[in-house]
Amino acid sequence: MPDQSINLDNEKSTDATESRLRNRDKTLIQSAVLSETPSFPKSVLVEVANICNHACTFCPYPLTTRRGKLIDPEFLKRALKEAYDLGAREAGLYGGAEPFTCKKLDLHVRNAKEVGYDYVYVSTNGSLPSKERLKTVIDAGVDSLKFSVNGGNRETYALVHGQDHFDKVVENIEFVLEHRKTLDRKMFVYISFVQVPKNADSLPELIERFEGRIDEFYINPAVNVSGQMPNLPLDENMPDTCVIPFNQLNITAEGHLRVCCNDYQNSLAIEDLNKMSVGDAFYGDRFRDFRRRHMNDDLKGTLCHNCLKGCFEKVHPLNPELGDWGPLNQSKLRII
Repeated sequence: MPDQSINLDNEKSTDATESRLRNRDKTLIQSAVLSETPSFPKSVLVEVANICNHACTFCPYPLTTRRGKLIDPEFLKRALKEAYDLGAREAGLYGGAEPFTCKKLDLHVRNAKEVGYDYVYVSTNGSLPSKERLKTVIDAGVDSLKFSVNGGNRETYALVHGQDHFDKVVENIEFVLEHRKTLDRKMFVYISFVQVPKNADSLPELIERFEGRIDEFYINPAVNVSGQMPNLPLDENMPDTCVIPFNQLNITAEGHLRVCCNDYQNSLAIEDLNKMSVGDAFYGDRFRDFRRRHMNDDLKGTLCHNCLKGCFEKVHPLNPELGDWGPLNQSKLRII
């Protein structure tokens, strides 16, 4: 199935050109300058926690062997300020796990807005927070919440997510939609849906439930996530050269600069931001060399190679000093 978006701010559409989220993706790609020393990224993606309470069948998280970690608030405040001073203006406070496992998520949102970020956004499965916690994060200044809801009814949702939380998530989305009516600013509410054969038929139910009330549905087929889910198909939209190392900053819960958020084992962690500045890390020798390798298609032995070539070869960490968690534990793979 091709990628779809349904923009409900004005009218329903499956045309990606009318999608706010697709246009953001497109801008990320088109603004990239392939250089060892590109302009500093406008977009920062922060893994505030690498812990999740769900086990979605399309996600590598349940297979990870990496230790759970919450990001240090003082470290993050410093890193966000350094990135902002270099030109960053958008901050996503989530990675490949569940950001509401971080009890200080509202503090991180508030700090990012106080630093000056124009757009601060969070993607969540929506099952953990109470209504009060959601209100606290919204009132801290978050500009958008995207809920990952991968089933249109309770039974399908539980099958895909591995947890029977559909009713609570629906209640939380309803609460957010009501609370944002009290705000004196624009806040976006999105729902993402990763389509697998077992949940496709339930999508119309989800759309019917929220049609005309959320801003957009963000619908994608399940893919092999950079070669980490061998039971899933290749991403048909992969470019010849990935732009993420050139125009997105990714920070892990440990405080490492990482090449890509799709890296669940930190094999693409490249520098320790606890020991150096954001600017020195982004423009340092290691990252410059890795960007050169991207431009020269010299990526064998890395997760990026597996992602771009659609293969499942052995991966070696870019910087073993930052930890070598080995391969994902495929024995935990849950196929439905």
